[in-house]
Amino acid sequence: MNKIDLNKVTIQLWIGNNFSSDEEYQQYFHQTFEIPVSFFDNKPSCLFCADLGEPCYIEKSMVMPDRFSSPQDINLIIDTIEVNESEKKNIYEQCIKLGITTANAVFWYINNDYSLNLEVQKPYKENYNGLKYIGEFNADTKYPFKTFDPTSDSHLWIGTNHMPLDEFNQYFELDYTEELGSPEYKVCGFCKDTGNNWYDEDFVGYPEPLKEEVDIATLVDQLIAPDLDCKNQIVQACNKLGITKANAVIWYTAESKYDSEFKLQKTYKDSYNGLKYIGVFKF
Repeated sequence: MNKIDLNKVTIQLWIGNNFSSDEEYQQYFHQTFEIPVSFFDNKPSCLFCADLGEPCYIEKSMVMPDRFSSPQDINLIIDTIEVNESEKKNIYEQCIKLGITTANAVFWYINNDYSLNLEVQKPYKENYNGLKYIGEFNADTKYPFKTFDPTSDSHLWIGTNHMPLDEFNQYFELDYTEELGSPEYKVCGFCKDTGNNWYDEDFVGYPEPLKEEVDIATLVDQLIAPDLDCKNQIVQACNKLGITKANAVIWYTAESKYDSEFKLQKTYKDSYNGLKYIGVFKF
């Protein structure tokens, strides 16, 4: 697998000829997601992803200029690519090495965000929708580098729940026996209370509740993370709601570039499995 330098902005580049209809050309990149199935079995979301050996790609990072109606000199194609000028000679040399002297199509993927970077697996395929993979090239003069931020805005619930652990966990159990949208699909308690039909389990946290109530600062240290930067904010928000001691927390990272489907329904309920909604905090 190609190793990507996380400290640089690069593009993954494909060049070649494709004379199919616009609909057929775009279909290669069109992603379809079978929620919830494809999120858990890594099924490729499109033909492009299948060729890469990846489950999906970030569409805003893909650049696909309009194709030419006929093959053009490779230098004309290279001039359209948003890459460091010093790299264009390297692109030309790689094209010649691959036997590409004319082309009518080019597309590239921008790697400028650690969390969204794409890796192209070896051995490279001979054909990606009629184009060949040219390689990875520096593009920091064209695109800004996005510093990776390991923290995220997360919805937070805090309160007291002394029910058996199985019952506590059942509140979050998604129905995998039926298709989402089916009349037989059972919406879980967490989804009902937040106003959703489904949620992504990668973004939720509901650690086993403590045996006894503790003050909020101690609860945060034990169930979320020690020395959390926003701990004082959480304590203050809880105090405003009359919560000084608790034994359980829930958090959900949502309404972000990673999960735009989950929206928290207002007005907020008084009880979410026994807990109260506290607000959004960065952790």
